[in-house]
Amino acid sequence: MNAVQNNIYASGEYLSKNPTWGTEDSRWKAEAINKLIRKNNIHPSTVAEIGCGYGDILIHLAVLNSDIKNLYGYDISPQAIAEAKKRETEHIKFFNADFPNENTSLFDLVLMIDVAEHVPDYLGFLKKLRDTGKEFIFHIPLDLSCRTIFKPHVILQQRNDVGHLHYFTREHVEWILKDCGYVIKDRFYTLSETDRNKARSFKSFIKKMLRRFSYFIAREASVKLWGGYSVMIYCQRND
Repeated sequence: MNAVQNNIYASGEYLSKNPTWGTEDSRWKAEAINKLIRKNNIHPSTVAEIGCGYGDILIHLAVLNSDIKNLYGYDISPQAIAEAKKRETEHIKFFNADFPNENTSLFDLVLMIDVAEHVPDYLGFLKKLRDTGKEFIFHIPLDLSCRTIFKPHVILQQRNDVGHLHYFTREHVEWILKDCGYVIKDRFYTLSETDRNKARSFKSFIKKMLRRFSYFIAREASVKLWGGYSVMIYCQRND
């Protein structure tokens, strides 16, 4: 990351806007990661998560998959790592480090969950990351859609509130990963916040039902139309 963007996380500015650091989403993300692990018969002994925040994804993953013996979380935010270290165990360790620039290890599985959209030079970052693991799982939000093209304030909100710098479609993500030396083995969409959470009003309930129906009958078209979904992707290195 460049110095300006690094400072947002290292200084605590990001934490002030996002005090939970996304922990409310950590369980379902861990379940989605474990789904890919089980489905693709991956047996990692060592797992590293880049941009781990408070570390909750790794903590949930360790419970869901007892076969994983060593889990390591890395983040450039000292505040996030200070909180994560309170939850360290014999098998889960956390480090305040700029991964992959400071890493010299090779992990069986590297996780990069909702990080690429925050990194200014995400192409350079992904190319460096390729040399740190044997297999990879990425989770990347698909912010570009018909809705956000006609309502750019939605993207501006993502930029201001959660620090998204880049905006993708599923095709963009797949092209980028292939260009950076990854082979995509499996993928699936994860539901939007609107779909996952309880409706707060009758209007939001109707909106939720329409989105679910649209997703059920035409998944690809619905993702492109409404936006707000993400893609979970399992990759290997293109050696």
